[in-house]
Amino acid sequence: MEPQLKVSRAITRLVLHHPFFGSLALSLRVEEDKNIPTACTNGKFIKWNPVFIDGLEQDEVTGLMAHEVCHVTFKHPLRRGERDPELWNIACDFAINDILLDGGFILPEGGLYDPQFKGLSAEAIYDRLPEDAKDKFGDGAAMGEVSDVTDGSDMSDAEIKQFEADIDSKIMMAAAGAKAVGKLPAAIKGLIKEMEQSQVDWRDVLRRFIGGDQPDDYTMRKPNKKLYHTAKIVAPSISKIGTGDIVLMVDTSGSVSANELKCFLGEMNAVSEDTHPNSVTVITFDGKVQSVKRYEQGEVIDNIVIGGRGGTMVGPAFKYMDENIDDVDNVIVFSDMGICDYPQDVPDCPVLWVSSWHLGDPAPFGETVYLKR
Repeated sequence: MEPQLKVSRAITRLVLHHPFFGSLALSLRVEEDKNIPTACTNGKFIKWNPVFIDGLEQDEVTGLMAHEVCHVTFKHPLRRGERDPELWNIACDFAINDILLDGGFILPEGGLYDPQFKGLSAEAIYDRLPEDAKDKFGDGAAMGEVSDVTDGSDMSDAEIKQFEADIDSKIMMAAAGAKAVGKLPAAIKGLIKEMEQSQVDWRDVLRRFIGGDQPDDYTMRKPNKKLYHTAKIVAPSISKIGTGDIVLMVDTSGSVSANELKCFLGEMNAVSEDTHPNSVTVITFDGKVQSVKRYEQGEVIDNIVIGGRGGTMVGPAFKYMDENIDDVDNVIVFSDMGICDYPQDVPDCPVLWVSSWHLGDPAPFGETVYLKR
């Protein structure tokens, strides 16, 4: 059978039997490319080598197309950051292949699968890969590659954000169609739930987390700006006495971008301004604690001290807090949630995790919220 016909039949089968994957496949450019070894996607297209396709059975081609669509679904082309491309591809394959196998797909021979990685994000798997991963798993990841979305083009941050929004829209439409016919995969249901969570303004959660729903008092010294500008009503604003001593832990690992760190800095100052804590202690961490700085009430958090930009280990930050900081009323952790070493001893105080990546796994304790995009 001609390779092109195999690919066309594969997409048709996805549309008929796996509508979520089929809908997304139809939204991408699917094209032949003799210059790549197997298949690849960057979130805009799926490219395939005719020689590689010719050596596969029809069911394997269907599984391959679903595999590439799954990379787009979980936005793997956007999430690599500074990670090694080959190791990132291996981690991404481990993350999605168990989803596909559970869904009844047949993958090309040698496709990567390991039950120890089941249910983990690509970031978490990347941090757990052995040192010889390229030699050990490289051949299995050759069934398809994840290319950066910026390959061959200079996309601005705004264009990348718009591209991500377009993928979100396609995912939601595909999910709605699959749900209507009762064929929405369980793993995708969890993804949709997390995407919906990302639309919640985390500051609303913060107010409940730290100060409850009731204000300390009202004051006319500082009128409510929102009511004045929207309805021309002069009304009192909320006056808060304070919220104790807060520890802010900031992930400065290599997977967190400069834009994310800038966003963290803005949100940290918003915490200080909105809640009026007695003190704010900022702990930055990657693979270890990089810096500690205490700010008193009203002081501006001027910058985030960036250290080695290594891996993501939050355990040392909690250990430092436990051993060196006496008064802690609340802990807020800003991270992309690519964390693999959550502390075994859960702290006595409340912990709020603020994730910059809305597909990141929630923390095993405390409350996890997602920065609204």
